Amino acid sequence: MLALRTTPPVFSAAEAERIARETYGLAAMVRPLPGERDCNFLLRTADGHGYVLKIFDFGASPETTDCQLRVLRHVAEQDPTLPVPRLIATQNGEETGRASGRSGSYSTCLMSFLAGTLLADSSPDAPLVRNVGESLARLDRALQGFFHPALGQRLAWDVRRLPELIEYLPYIESTAVRRAVERAALRMKERMPELRSLRSQAIHGDCHGQNLLVDAEARVISGILDFGDMIHAPRIFEPAVAMSELLTGDVTPLGALQGLLEGYAGRQGLDGAEVDVLYDVIGARHAVTILVHAWRGRHDADGARVLDSATQSAARSLAALEEAGAAPLTAAWRRAAGTSWSGETFAPAAGAVDLERRHRLMGAGAELFYEKPLNIVRGSGVWLYDGADRAYLDVYNNVPHVGHTHPWVVRAIQQQTAVLATHTRYLHSRILEYAERLTATFAPHLNACIFVNSGSEANDVAWRIAQFKTGHRGALVMRNAYHGITTAVAALTPSTGQPRDPHVVTIAPPPAGLEREDALAPAELDAAVRDADGALRTLAERGFEPAAFFIDTSMTSSGMFDAPPAWAAAVSARIRAAGGLIVADEVQYGLGRSGSHLWGFERRGLEPDIVTLGKPVANGYPMGVVVANRALIEAFQKEYGFFSTFGGNAVAAAAGLAVLDVLEREQLTANASSTGEYLRRRLERVAAGHACLGTVRGAGLLRGLEVRAVGPYSARQCTKRFINILASEARVLIGYEGPNADILKLRPPMPFLPAHADRLVEAIEAAAARVSRLT
Repeated sequence: MLALRTTPPVFSAAEAERIARETYGLAAMVRPLPGERDCNFLLRTADGHGYVLKIFDFGASPETTDCQLRVLRHVAEQDPTLPVPRLIATQNGEETGRASGRSGSYSTCLMSFLAGTLLADSSPDAPLVRNVGESLARLDRALQGFFHPALGQRLAWDVRRLPELIEYLPYIESTAVRRAVERAALRMKERMPELRSLRSQAIHGDCHGQNLLVDAEARVISGILDFGDMIHAPRIFEPAVAMSELLTGDVTPLGALQGLLEGYAGRQGLDGAEVDVLYDVIGARHAVTILVHAWRGRHDADGARVLDSATQSAARSLAALEEAGAAPLTAAWRRAAGTSWSGETFAPAAGAVDLERRHRLMGAGAELFYEKPLNIVRGSGVWLYDGADRAYLDVYNNVPHVGHTHPWVVRAIQQQTAVLATHTRYLHSRILEYAERLTATFAPHLNACIFVNSGSEANDVAWRIAQFKTGHRGALVMRNAYHGITTAVAALTPSTGQPRDPHVVTIAPPPAGLEREDALAPAELDAAVRDADGALRTLAERGFEPAAFFIDTSMTSSGMFDAPPAWAAAVSARIRAAGGLIVADEVQYGLGRSGSHLWGFERRGLEPDIVTLGKPVANGYPMGVVVANRALIEAFQKEYGFFSTFGGNAVAAAAGLAVLDVLEREQLTANASSTGEYLRRRLERVAAGHACLGTVRGAGLLRGLEVRAVGPYSARQCTKRFINILASEARVLIGYEGPNADILKLRPPMPFLPAHADRLVEAIEAAAARVSRLT
């Protein structure tokens, strides 16, 4: 990777004097200048003119050298008043010369010398910091339209390479710094899809205190040097890198950076999405500095010494960033860039929420999680943040399926709601595009959709369709199932025990120890068939025939079972033979959560007649879908004329399409498989060491961890202790599940990564040590 190792050519002042004379026809006094990868000299002629001789890194490709020369020509053409070096040709009229050194032949170039004091050696006041931003904006405006193949170089200092550099994390000696760098890397990895959606162009990418010159009065930037680290990147990287480097060089304090951003935005407008990534990009640049220094400490001692001071400062600055918090800094930077929301309406609210007020307005019975209820004000990826901007790892919420506030989904919603948000009684192509994309993922007979607003509504409609199709009124559901909150669907939700409605009978879950890959023993198969037949018999005794078997394909609330397909095939075959339909409820398991299939019914080996989906399909935007055969849907529509005012509105369709895009682009089903398996192995190792923990259940990114009784405390009580310890002390959010409330439910957003799994498992292990000591 370019720039990881420092490789400047070795030339003496005498050799540089010879090159100046023979190649450029200059008789000059020569003084070495610093350079990380190139060898640089200041030339002074007798008439007082100054020049800079650059001898390029031997390892630099011809394309990289060509890029540095062409960009100076481009900038001089686009903005002749910008203070950047001007190229000077050789005596033969060529842009580059050649110089023989100890290791071979090197390219050279000669540039004009820019007078001034290094910004790093000044103490910039507020007007000068603002002028730094203005100068960078002018430079980026001049760089618009410039392109060169070398701008795609794999440069270590490009913060997008941070996930690649993270393998050097063990080289960092300080535990605190190592953890801070890991957090910065994790945040950056989560930002990558968002960064790809931002406005990008050629940028300088390295405007630090050693590459910026200040005039004699310390009022304005008088020189912008060293275009060797240019890349094609999001435009916001330009001010972000400068902000980070000014902190790293101790040139300005954190609070002064608003002026730089204000100056930049005044000449080169920014939008809110660009400003919102600043915190993570600045932190990532600090992390890159620390990791490059750590690598050089093992492989390039001279290069490491160059970064000693900067690395110490970067570590301090990274800690200061975390202490200050992303929310208040981003709010301040939004104001500086002129992108803050009117009246800060959407800024995170600080402080605690008055519980008495909540009880008065919502009723004291409104459900809350945890003994100490959380005041959550914003989310990002797999993280939630409270009013004090403390981060909580979200291992519970499946509704933000592709991550909280995913930028691709947010942008799709924003753009569509700004144009049209209306129902499906008008023609609109967006909902048709979504229906085509969605049904293309199902078997051919599942080829049409009814759109509603939630999973509960979808199950309600599916129940109506099943009764209409079969003429029957009986239902079968899994023991302890959950399917929603409407009156009809609440009857199909025996989550507190046996159903009370006589037309609903439960099916027993498969044996807990079975895995999907296991062979179903004849006795187990016979037991499943007998149970299904018994449930059908009970319905018949009550005077009902089966209209449908509803199954949450993850069987989460029933205990989180992952039985072989033969189990579901046996049960569904008995129900079909009795005239019932199969309804697959995919609200929890759909869209790749199992890791093996896009839809949970595929993993179960089911062939459903109806599939129901809920809010995860639109990442939390209210949408539910009933997918069935077109002929069945049309017959139902003809009979009942079904319509949902908001179901299938254009904004929901835009959100749904964005979720499908993200799933495909970010390969989230594959991530659910790999990270889910990694999580399973780690949980099993922890469970083996603690008597209060039992089996690991589920698949992909829907996992359960059984909790066992400790002393006089029941498994249910121990489970409650687990989730509250994790929330209040480790800031890890999980739930519980199962008929006995003794299973830790781990169901994070799909971008959940192994590093997140590590934090979760470490927190569970620490909590298990606490729970094990209960007496």
